[in-house]
Amino acid sequence: MSNGDVVTRPSAISGQGLFATRAFSPGEIIAPYLGKVLTSRPIKSSESSATYILEIKPGLWIDGSDIQNPARSANHSCEPNAELVMSETGTFANLRATSQIIPGDEISFDYGFSLSESLFNPCTCGKMSCPGKIIAEPLRPALRRHLRFLRRRD
Repeated sequence: MSNGDVVTRPSAISGQGLFATRAFSPGEIIAPYLGKVLTSRPIKSSESSATYILEIKPGLWIDGSDIQNPARSANHSCEPNAELVMSETGTFANLRATSQIIPGDEISFDYGFSLSESLFNPCTCGKMSCPGKIIAEPLRPALRRHLRFLRRRD
């Protein structure tokens, strides 16, 4: 999948990733997150391990599973180079660069998972700051405290 500015290909982070084919400056829109807008909470399909559901506001989701959605391949990273920004209408989102991105860079963003969601979603971004679980950056200290309590004590 390619929209000219990005291409999907195998990723060292996980499965398929989204990669820049040109340079992006901080603040620049990389790609839209496209899909059918849903008004009821979607049920994850058991046929696929991939999930492309994006909650854009309470009670509203985008099903980004369509192959025409260029942003669906962007992986989570604990040190991302992009962010997901909602439209003013709140009915769609865009991936926007948060730092300089050069051709060949993998584009990633913080999936913003809650503490409970993170416990079932290992992170494989490989960054030094990675706690080993996909979790929103502000919640990482709470996750680290939680994981400390789960460790066996001598």
